[in-house]
Amino acid sequence: MFFPDVGREGVLTDLRRYLQVPFVSLAKYVGAVPSQQLLEEMRDHLIRSEILTNDGLEWKDFRPTKMSEEIMFKLEGIISGILEQVPNCAVSYLSNPKKMSLSERHNTSLPDGYLVRANNRAAPRMHWFDIAVPFEFKKEQDAKALRDIIWSLHNIMREDPCRWFAFGITIEDTQLRLWLGNRGFLAVTEPINCFEDIDRVISLFHALGFASASTSLKGLGWDPTVERIRVEEKTQYKFTIGDEVFTTTRELATYSADSMVGRGTRVYEATDAKGKTVAIKDSWREIDRQSEGEIVEKILASCEKKLGAEDFADAKKHFIGVRLWKDVTIDGASDETVNPMAGDEHNDTWKREPIEPKPILSERTHLPTTGDVPDSDKLSAFLPAQLGIVRGKDCRIPQRVHALIVFDDVGVAIKDVISLADNLSCLSGRLKALSYLHKAGWVHRDFSVGNVSWVVGDNGGIGKLGDFQYAKEIDIPHDDVRTGTMHFMAIEVEYQEYFFLPRASLPPASSLDADFPLLPPFRMNFLHDIESVWWAYTWIFFYHTDTITANSNNSFDVHAQWRQFQLAFPGAIFQGTRLNFFTQIRGLQWTCKSILSDRCSNVCKNIPHFAQTLQDSYETAESKYPLLALDDSLLEDMHRKAAGYLDDAQQSAGYIKLCPLPKLLEQKRPREEGGPSDNAGKRIRHG
Repeated sequence: MFFPDVGREGVLTDLRRYLQVPFVSLAKYVGAVPSQQLLEEMRDHLIRSEILTNDGLEWKDFRPTKMSEEIMFKLEGIISGILEQVPNCAVSYLSNPKKMSLSERHNTSLPDGYLVRANNRAAPRMHWFDIAVPFEFKKEQDAKALRDIIWSLHNIMREDPCRWFAFGITIEDTQLRLWLGNRGFLAVTEPINCFEDIDRVISLFHALGFASASTSLKGLGWDPTVERIRVEEKTQYKFTIGDEVFTTTRELATYSADSMVGRGTRVYEATDAKGKTVAIKDSWREIDRQSEGEIVEKILASCEKKLGAEDFADAKKHFIGVRLWKDVTIDGASDETVNPMAGDEHNDTWKREPIEPKPILSERTHLPTTGDVPDSDKLSAFLPAQLGIVRGKDCRIPQRVHALIVFDDVGVAIKDVISLADNLSCLSGRLKALSYLHKAGWVHRDFSVGNVSWVVGDNGGIGKLGDFQYAKEIDIPHDDVRTGTMHFMAIEVEYQEYFFLPRASLPPASSLDADFPLLPPFRMNFLHDIESVWWAYTWIFFYHTDTITANSNNSFDVHAQWRQFQLAFPGAIFQGTRLNFFTQIRGLQWTCKSILSDRCSNVCKNIPHFAQTLQDSYETAESKYPLLALDDSLLEDMHRKAAGYLDDAQQSAGYIKLCPLPKLLEQKRPREEGGPSDNAGKRIRHG
């Protein structure tokens, strides 16, 4: 079961902060501000319509008082009176809706009001697809207004692939604020007094109406390169990439879109104009990063140069094949998130403000989006929150560029593979891909269960590795940041320090005042990628149980396993339980034996041995720190042993089928055990 309040707090925890900016800095991005002459004409019209008093200094029936349903109704008259003066305005205002909006994600929240596409105003029930600008009203300044408007903006962004940003408005007592949520940041303006600053209120709603005047409504955040269609009573999308059009047939993974700020990755199965099946990845990368397509080209060039012909051919089989890639352009300009600081002088009014969510309950499943796996997109949430005043070059507002990439390989997401043997074979294939990547001189830096595809062909299934946007060449110096998916991130990467250094003796007391040489910065290496494989291997068993156990009435304690899963995979950095889970080997042995079902624990009994081997390899690599002994022999030895652990588990998996714990917690009956899958016995050969 999904609890909305818990979900809202999870969204706030992911964001951690927002940017507070001067009103004009954000309002200028909404739409055309009326000239002084037009503003005076609009005021005269509002006076004649008895919306403003005769002197034009006050709203006639909208006075400073506690917010109520009657006051909200009067506000509807003001907004409508302004919008009707905007030529070709394509939105109208609805206040205090009585019915919940339709939602693809089963969202049951209801904004206090919203600007909606005008042609949908008379619909019996509104859909979140049609909400242009959500409103929240509070009788006094209240943190609930922040929570509610962020949830509405979040839901618009996760609900609709056609939206690339969204505005929102809060009114708390007399204070009106404009909000903007996009894939780069969440921002809110300093408040204006909606009863006294009449010209700014008129200008704001004129700008919102003007932004809606284009047929695509791109000024209010709708992406004109994506078209929503109905195919056999299901919602699908048409993506235009250069001269080609691709039509989606089903979602493969959309869980990254659950984070408003970040890559917002959505992956679809689609067909081209000739009916060929492909996969489309729609995401927002950091503006200063290379495109994933360019990175894949460089990786393949390195593989061709450093691997033999046979290994190179095999490497290409284990990498997801890229057909084309392109950054999205709209009206000839790159589709990028805005920079509200552009052209402004920054003074002490520019601030980052922290978001302080309530404590989050741990007994919750993932948000109900496609792809029941943790988000790999929350990099901004992993970085230390920088709060306080923003001055000049002290801070860079994150900017992202909208990118599309088309893959020839269309596989099954690992979450949809119910055969344990196939899961392990898929993981082995990805480890094989990593071995080629490492031999070619690259590290992946974002290995997770979310970037694997189980591709089934005439010769059986194979696990293929994707998501190369954070891959780096090992020998090229670069500033390393905490990169990856939280659940599968190596411990050293999480803490940005080396944990397995030899014990050092204390320097003499007399030398404590001396200057010590600067130690080299932390760098990710191939061992961290392989540790991410270990976390993925462990995740398979702690996130699932076998269906025979799930269907039986024995003493299996699903709640105990779910609690242990959340200790091992807390979804937040600097959680000691995760560190202890990996490093305390005897405790790990006991946990695997006592928490997991007998059928599963018999398969994965080498989880502690795999962890111990990784720690031994770390100690070897870090034994001469600050030099790191990351030579070819260590690389080959660790890959050989890791492959052996996965192969041993696959041989023991038999015909076991998996049931995700959240489904069991929801008391849904899993599928019964059946015969072997087509590929259950296939193994990946490791050289």
